This record gives sequence, C-alpha cells and structure tokens, in this order.
Amino acid sequence: FNTKVAPLDDVRVRQALVMALDRKKMSQALTNGLARPASNPYGDGSWVKCKDDGALPEDVEKAKALIKDYGKPVDFKMLFTATPRGRAGGQVLQQLWKRAGANMEIEQVDQATIPPRAFMRQFQVTPWRIVDLADPDTQMFANFHTGSPVALANYSNPELDKLLQSARVTADQNKRVDDYCAISRLINKEAIWFWTFQNTYYAISSAKLKGLPKMYSGAIDVSRAWKE
Repeated sequence: FNTKVAPLDDVRVRQALVMALDRKKMSQALTNGLARPASNPYGDGSWVKCKDDGALPEDVEKAKALIKDYGKPVDFKMLFTATPRGRAGGQVLQQLWKRAGANMEIEQVDQATIPPRAFMRQFQVTPWRIVDLADPDTQMFANFHTGSPVALANYSNPELDKLLQSARVTADQNKRVDDYCAISRLINKEAIWFWTFQNTYYAISSAKLKGLPKMYSGAIDVSRAWKE
C-alpha cells in the first residue's frame, strides 16, 4: 500500500482491506488450492519461525466497521499485469474488498511498467515479490527501512528502522529471529503490506542422494550432498 495517498494513508482502511482477505478462497479461485497462504514475508522454508507474526485475522464484519469508522468512501486503484492471470487476481481481490465496502479499480499495465511506477510511487496499491533468499536481511532492509528506494510503502517508523538495523548486525540467530518476528508484527499491525501466497518449489532426486539442503529461490546447493 502507498501509505502517503488517500485513502491508504489511514491505517483503518489498510487494516480493513487486509482483514477482508480470504486467502484460502483466493488460492482455490486462482490456483485450484495449490498456493499456500502467507501471513508474513518469510515463509515456511525460512529459518525465521514466529510463534506470533501479528497477522490480522480474516474478519469481514470488523473490516466493515473500520471502513464505517473512517467515514469516507474507500475508492482506489491497484496495478495488475495485463495478462489473464493479472485480470483474474484483480477480480478476486475486487470481490473480496467489495464485501467490506471498498471499491478497487483494476488498472492493468505491461509487466515492465510496474517496477518504474512502483519506484516513482505512482500507484495506490502495487504487486511486489519478496524473494526467499537464504538470509532475509537483504530483502527486508531494502523493502522497509526509511529512505530505501525500494521501501515502496512510503512508510517510516523509527521502531521498525531500529529492528531492521539490529537484525543485520546481531550474530545471535535466535536474537535475529526475535527481531524479524517483531518486524513482522509491526508491518502486519500497520498493514503497510499484505501477503498472499508463499512460493513453492519442487525438486526430484534419487533416493540414494543424501544431505540435500533446503531449496532457496528455486536453487539447490548440492556441493555438500552425496550418494550412497
């Protein structure tokens, strides 16, 4: 969400839009139920495991109440790729948000148009991906630290900056997990991004192959694997 433009500059509106989401229905409509819903930017394959990631619950009635409390029409546009997939995703979100009283207009553009529009902050809502690198620092710092050209939400919070800085300089992995989970809770509470699905990668190997590590970003480092 571009938090500097109305109506998304109001946290009540952002929270309402997130709480109106039904990710299971989205997955069923768009991927026949294959896509796994996400509630944080790390995913099940990450070493960052949060007992509480601060995910806002699906609650259409609460979403309606938040929009009513906002007291003005909630009308906005969201960018989608000019593809059948983009159109389908837009229509699903449009219907989910409509039931809460928000009106989203689908703006379909060429895929190459989305990054420059995003970097110039010429959007209200834009799609974006977080890549599941082996360490979350690169993506998280770039996407959420004040002043970063990739901090697309136009959001600045000293507490969030402090957590991001701590997570990148702390050697203790348990402490880093605490920082990243606190980061997730803050992002979810402020509803500056919303998560849809996790990436799912598949690899097939012989049963004789041992020591196969987890897959990150669609690649497997087999340098320490062996065959029996």
